[in-house]
Amino acid sequence: MMIKRQLLLLFGLFAFLGNAQQKERQQLDTVVLKPLRLIQKSVGQSVLNIEQDQIRKYRPQLTDVLSFETPIFFKENGLGMVSSPSFRGTTAQQTAVLWNGINVNSQFLGQVDFNTISPYHYSSIDVRSGGGSSQFGSGAIGGTVALNNSLDFKKGHQFQLLSSYGSFETYNNAIDYKFSDEKFSFHLGANYFDSANDYDFPDQKGFNDNGQMHHLSVTANVAYRFKPQHKLSFYSEIYDGERHFSILEETQSRTKYQDQNIKSQLLWESSWRKLKLKSRAAYLNEKYTYFPELDNDETSTYGRAETIINKTSLGYKVKKNIYLEAEIDYQYTWADGIEIQDASRNSTEAQLFLKYHLTPNWVYQVHLNQNFVDDFDAPFLYNFGTNYSFSSQHEVRLNFSKNYRIPTFNDLYWPGSGNLSLKPETSLQGEISYIFKLKSFEFGLTYYQIELEDMIRWLPMQGELWEPVNTDKVSSKGIEANASYQFNWDRNKLKAKMLYAYTKSENKETGYQLIYVPYHKVTAGFDYDYKNWHADVSAMYNGKVYTQSNNKSKTRVDDYILVNASAQYQFGNNQMYGLGARVKNATDRSYQNMIYKPMPGINFEFFLTLNL
Repeated sequence: MMIKRQLLLLFGLFAFLGNAQQKERQQLDTVVLKPLRLIQKSVGQSVLNIEQDQIRKYRPQLTDVLSFETPIFFKENGLGMVSSPSFRGTTAQQTAVLWNGINVNSQFLGQVDFNTISPYHYSSIDVRSGGGSSQFGSGAIGGTVALNNSLDFKKGHQFQLLSSYGSFETYNNAIDYKFSDEKFSFHLGANYFDSANDYDFPDQKGFNDNGQMHHLSVTANVAYRFKPQHKLSFYSEIYDGERHFSILEETQSRTKYQDQNIKSQLLWESSWRKLKLKSRAAYLNEKYTYFPELDNDETSTYGRAETIINKTSLGYKVKKNIYLEAEIDYQYTWADGIEIQDASRNSTEAQLFLKYHLTPNWVYQVHLNQNFVDDFDAPFLYNFGTNYSFSSQHEVRLNFSKNYRIPTFNDLYWPGSGNLSLKPETSLQGEISYIFKLKSFEFGLTYYQIELEDMIRWLPMQGELWEPVNTDKVSSKGIEANASYQFNWDRNKLKAKMLYAYTKSENKETGYQLIYVPYHKVTAGFDYDYKNWHADVSAMYNGKVYTQSNNKSKTRVDDYILVNASAQYQFGNNQMYGLGARVKNATDRSYQNMIYKPMPGINFEFFLTLNL
């Protein structure tokens, strides 16, 4: 009943867009609408694109995909448990996650638990390094992860099925159905995942006790194209998951945690001559329930936050090489629960974007943002980026920006600890990149630096009482390098790629590296196709991390290497069917990415795919 009431509220909210269609008028120099990818507004910055075939090589939780495909470091409280990112040496709250253009970071924590997102529904994932607060608001300091659902036309019927069984009694089933003709496009996807998650600890006594988990994720997306210049799209997603928090000793309490999230938005897009209009309305609902005692529901605690968002932008093609866009964003959030009661926040943003191709080889962009938030003086934000190509082989990129993050509801209103005097975190950052391309080979090298002030940290104040305060100044600098190569010969296809990240993120007062930020991370991947056979290998190296702010060696987490490999054979007409197997942690490495949270050793998965 709760979901039904929320859906009725949602459709009522979106009703005002129902008469948005304009009367037909004569069209001159009209631009046909196309999906706007993150890369189109990322001049001077690096964007990694992960397509669906790469996404489905990993377990159905976003952490695994991004760990092996990007420079982001993740700490997990055990396999599948709470997962927090560190992007370019920043905290989890300083990575923005977008769902079809909408920021979906938690209003309570200011971050996304990447193990509560099933990536199988998305057609692609874009990962942009560096600041993006002028475009996406609070939290986009270290980088941005964009989850994309593309709704294509004139593709007919498409059906995909993935079913697998693996170690630790792990079941995973995903379906994806799409239909589209010239005017209508529909997408329905569902993913159910269930695991006992009772793996043995490599080289240690014991097993992952009380670690079982399951989740269900469903998405429904639809678009109708009135004309090539007018389109109405609706996106929706529901996630319902439960995880028991693993214990190391029998004397520890057995607990569990439930997540329920609803995301939906309606998007109207139109273009007339040199004008382009985009208006969206979104409704987000996040809810958690924590059970400190498994068999006692009366002791459970919960929190719920609901958000309404409206974003409207109007773009104008001043000349063939100049594009100007203005945007107004409004967001209202209200929250309640056991710990937080009747909290709310209004936020309005005004943005201005300019993209100018000075010459065919030289382009720059300027993005300006002024935010008006309840109880805060939000800083004026900007982003300047430029790309210059010396030739088809050599390119230089430069970006400079100011970014920020406002305190979360937990920071402000947690009973007995909330601090209403907190100031937003602010940062200045810059980066410069060199790109080299030669036929099927590409190499990129980036240097960046982030200077952060008024970092919000929870510190002990009196006895066991902790309180959030503006404390640290942090300097994060580093190097990112990536290379890729593709080779085709007869019926042989080989793809190889490698990524390296060096990160030095220090508290400027103490000179110590921030906790859970590795100095070094390396990923590598190889894909090989021959006739009906496909094989791939993915490897990742995470350097050591410190778990205490004074960088004590005794409590650090050691470095480790993980290797995954799989093989698949496809048969039937047009290779409709596929059977395969995958081995994870192939070297049976004993490792952990968070202290006292061992991860599994070697484990296996067998899978079936169907494409119609």
